[in-house]
Amino acid sequence: MAFAGNVDELALLQTVRLKETVTAEMIAAHLGVSVASGRAAYDALVTQGKAKETGNGVSLTDAGVAELTDQLDAERVSIDEDSLAELFEQFGPLDEELSALLADPESANFLDELIELDRKAQNLFDDVSAFVPRLSRYQDLFAEALGKIKSGALAWATAPNIDSYATVWSEMRAELTGAAGR
Repeated sequence: MAFAGNVDELALLQTVRLKETVTAEMIAAHLGVSVASGRAAYDALVTQGKAKETGNGVSLTDAGVAELTDQLDAERVSIDEDSLAELFEQFGPLDEELSALLADPESANFLDELIELDRKAQNLFDDVSAFVPRLSRYQDLFAEALGKIKSGALAWATAPNIDSYATVWSEMRAELTGAAGR
């Protein structure tokens, strides 16, 4: 459902929940919208009492968490949980592989191994996005992080304060876990 700034409200609320505190710029980058749209969504969340401003941005209020829960419940009614559960099982080995790989991002073969893992993961995420279309944005975020890593910005592999590969992966894990009813 379109929200202020033409942002999908469920994706917005979930972004705030997963990141805990966000700025308008973070909303824009994560959701792939203009900063003006991110600002409009940010302001609307605060105005509607779904988020409160903190020193660094906004975080969800109890009303925002309740709205998110209601919207996730409504989304899950339309999801084939058995199929998502199968995809979740396929995700497990990839998750373990990435954890091992990220333990040493400065290893000689890191980039080649990450590119190969990304290729395998994107096939799985294509299937996930078919069941939960709002998750397709994660593929863009993975591509952006991988592109920055390829250009030599190794922080985009693991840095926690940006949409690094590890951060986006962690969020996808949380999304997939929820969608699979786990």
